[in-house]
Amino acid sequence: MTRSGAVQAPAPSAPTAPTVVAAPDRVPRGPRRLGLWRLEWLRLTRTRRWLLLLVAFPGVGLVGPVFARHRDQILEALRIEGVPPATGMRADSGMAVYVYGSAQVGLLVGLALMASALAVDHRAGLAAFHRTRMHHARDLVLPRYTVTLTAVAIAYVLGMLIAWAQVHWMFGSLSARLVLYGAFYGLMGTVVQLSVVAGMAALLRRPVAIFGAGLLVVSLMPLASLWRPLRSWQPTELGTAPIELLRGHSAGEYTDNLVTALLISGLCVWFAVWRIGRREM
Repeated sequence: MTRSGAVQAPAPSAPTAPTVVAAPDRVPRGPRRLGLWRLEWLRLTRTRRWLLLLVAFPGVGLVGPVFARHRDQILEALRIEGVPPATGMRADSGMAVYVYGSAQVGLLVGLALMASALAVDHRAGLAAFHRTRMHHARDLVLPRYTVTLTAVAIAYVLGMLIAWAQVHWMFGSLSARLVLYGAFYGLMGTVVQLSVVAGMAALLRRPVAIFGAGLLVVSLMPLASLWRPLRSWQPTELGTAPIELLRGHSAGEYTDNLVTALLISGLCVWFAVWRIGRREM
């Protein structure tokens, strides 16, 4: 109010800027830690080695029963003569093509992948890098062995399921119980073969040498069955179990072979861990 009594209007206030609340600073997340197991998985997937497993097992499972069904026509188209015509092809014949095909192609691929993975000391610089950062000797072997074995096992079972579906469609049904038992025994036979490569990796350094020595030992293992008392303990008999079970053999006949397979596999892996962990570069 002024001296004359007039009421003075309040002066307009300047508009105030809205208060800005600063957002809390976000701490950027660092890169994901690369552990040993993830490293081995990336080594398998990013190098496209899994494609070899697809060809060696599911590929054979897809083509094998087709070949058994149309063998004569395929041989005639390829102009291969001197082969007697196929007679009496049954469902077990289609599964046999997969089992014997994967035992040849899959064996070579599986042994090569395991030999490459367990060649720990092949490159001196990389070997020194790994050894100075490992706390236990098993870290040099077990992740490599387990990841490769798991990949081969998945490919083997997937190929068996594909072959089973093909046989069911082309020849007729098979006993699910016998097929699953056969898949388990065949898989354990593959485990023994890959474990032998682990044992060779404890003695040799280069992947080619490990692969060659492992293939030689695996190829000569069936000779032990020439001594009749060892036949029931021979782990290589597990490789043909998927077919023999479909042709009348019982699952209990392979118990001793399974025990031997587990024992040999455990000893080979233990020897690889013990020897590689103490080996000088």
